[in-house]
Amino acid sequence: MPDSLSPWPPSVHPPLQHLLPNEPRVPDYHVQHALTEQYLLPYLNEVEQWLLSLRAEVDAEQQPRQPTKLGKTYPLGQCLEISQLMQQRLARLGAGAPSGQVNAGWQAMRSFLQAGGMIRQVWGDLRREYFQNAFQVGSLYIDVANDTVVPTKPKVEILPFYQANFRPIENYQHFILIAGRYWKDRVFANHLLPELAPFFPLLHLTVDGRLVLREPTRYMLALTEASGFRLSEQILQQLALPLPLFQRAAVTLLGSGYTLASDPQQGRQQALLHCQRERQRVPLVVAETDSKIRNLLDINQRLGYLRIANPDGFDNTAEASPSTAVVPLPTFVQDSRNVMPSINIDNKEYDLDTLSEEAKAQIASIQFVDQELARLQAKAAALQTARNAYVNALKGLLPDSASLAS
Repeated sequence: MPDSLSPWPPSVHPPLQHLLPNEPRVPDYHVQHALTEQYLLPYLNEVEQWLLSLRAEVDAEQQPRQPTKLGKTYPLGQCLEISQLMQQRLARLGAGAPSGQVNAGWQAMRSFLQAGGMIRQVWGDLRREYFQNAFQVGSLYIDVANDTVVPTKPKVEILPFYQANFRPIENYQHFILIAGRYWKDRVFANHLLPELAPFFPLLHLTVDGRLVLREPTRYMLALTEASGFRLSEQILQQLALPLPLFQRAAVTLLGSGYTLASDPQQGRQQALLHCQRERQRVPLVVAETDSKIRNLLDINQRLGYLRIANPDGFDNTAEASPSTAVVPLPTFVQDSRNVMPSINIDNKEYDLDTLSEEAKAQIASIQFVDQELARLQAKAAALQTARNAYVNALKGLLPDSASLAS
């Protein structure tokens, strides 16, 4: 619990013109701080204990549901999930108290809310280290998932909002900085899906080799739209998408129904053009935003089947030129240990160890395509067999021609 909860000094209080969804700022600061002083500060210990009781309910619900996330044991990495479940419980303050929750902490929060106090879930950059989900409660910063990075920390942390060093993400360069520090991701331009690039301009390559389209938070979408899609335009111009990554992702998304660029260069040009087109449109409505987020989630589910070897070996600033030469598919020579020491192209053997990383990436892409073709051919054969069986079954159910004639 903080020793000092003095108001935000007017000299450092940022002017607030327009509040974006989940933006980590305090609107009407002096009003909110007066309500905080009156209703919450005298009962901070009780409020903290009440929040801890809610967190215990959330743990009992969420831990069995998702005991691990990305290989990390609960609660690590589940800041968003815990915050969302806590938000559901905080939303019940407007109704009557559930059985067993009528206490001083609950009553203080309810009185604060009824008097015009504000409770908002917020998201942003915490201390230049993490992406953080927390709550702005009046002039307070309340983190109800404080143990999701370092599990030995207290589950709930309460600070004056201005002392938390919690700030809005300013642009995609800022986003990439925190993503690198927190997630250890390598980040590339979305020159793959140009129609979606104005909204989701980044492709992340995680440390375990997954490709992920980002960023689906409502704050980042609103920030992007508020800039007239210029923030996306800047990062799409600045970053590159290496050809091997483009090829692997494009093959994975073939047949998905999304419009794919033919190569990274065309993808960049089309993505920038779509940014300009979106800038001329009227503001997005909620239904459009929801639709874009559903597209992203679907794409990431499809990309989830892809794994990239050696994720540290890609440069996000140097664009590789697409290869336009058409060559016969190579044949691969494997030994009994299931390794591939050599490759045969046009009746000539090449030692894989002597090939460049780009050449190896092309080989991996060819292997992946071959595997997909084999899978699709096997599926087509199975479907043809099933169709034949259905036709034969149908013939047995049809009346014969003699009965039809009579």
